[in-house]
Amino acid sequence: MRDLFLRFCRWALPLLGITGVVSCEIFAPVMYGSPPAEYGVPTMDYRVTGTVTDSQTGKPVKGIKVESETLIGPQDPVITSETGEFVYEDRWYPHDKITLEFTDIDPFEDGAYMPRTVEVELKQIQDGDGHWYNGVYVAEGLLVKLDEEEQVVPEYGCPIVEFSVKGRVLDAESNPIQNIEISHPQTGYYTRTAEDGSFEYEGCLTGFELSEVTIVAQDIDGEANGGDFQTQEVSIPVQQTDPGDGAWDNGKFEAENVEIVLTKKR
Repeated sequence: MRDLFLRFCRWALPLLGITGVVSCEIFAPVMYGSPPAEYGVPTMDYRVTGTVTDSQTGKPVKGIKVESETLIGPQDPVITSETGEFVYEDRWYPHDKITLEFTDIDPFEDGAYMPRTVEVELKQIQDGDGHWYNGVYVAEGLLVKLDEEEQVVPEYGCPIVEFSVKGRVLDAESNPIQNIEISHPQTGYYTRTAEDGSFEYEGCLTGFELSEVTIVAQDIDGEANGGDFQTQEVSIPVQQTDPGDGAWDNGKFEAENVEIVLTKKR
């Protein structure tokens, strides 16, 4: 019919004195219509449901945020429930696969979990309208297993080692010397030898282990107790006798039956 109309126009219009700029094609769309122009964006409805669990125990994990780089996602954040379940749904551009990211947002409540990214294939369950709307796509019953992060407990303190040195102070003839001051260069405290020259010196130092302890023996009473003796600084090997608690206390180191010999001043 449209072709017949165009033929009629080409025959009749010249008879009417209408020529040149007027064409029959101008009137044809008006009379017979043309396909309407459509403007829009293709969309689909999508829905992903699932459960997040602990990869080791299988227990549901709550407080996991679900989001996607592929889609803008719902306006409100999607967080797993007490039972670890989630529903992620909205309307967006058509995709047959989407990427979901699972992130722990409350690590101090139920343990901290490593983030995970999962690619999800969508299945169409409802057709579109034949125009811009592409229908409904879903993935249901998704099971996401998360690995728990290794917990590192911050500790604040200073590593220490304890030590103990037991022995005697003697003169060159092996006679005991009383009232000799026994000290360590770093501890700041001292003890003194008994009448038989014996002493026990205990201290505490910063560090993780000890191989030797420095002891200073000093005559503080001049000529009393056998004469005026020179100060002696001695490095004494020690052995660990207590391993400590595995944290800041690194145990105890000891030495026994130590003999320190002092010589008289000239």
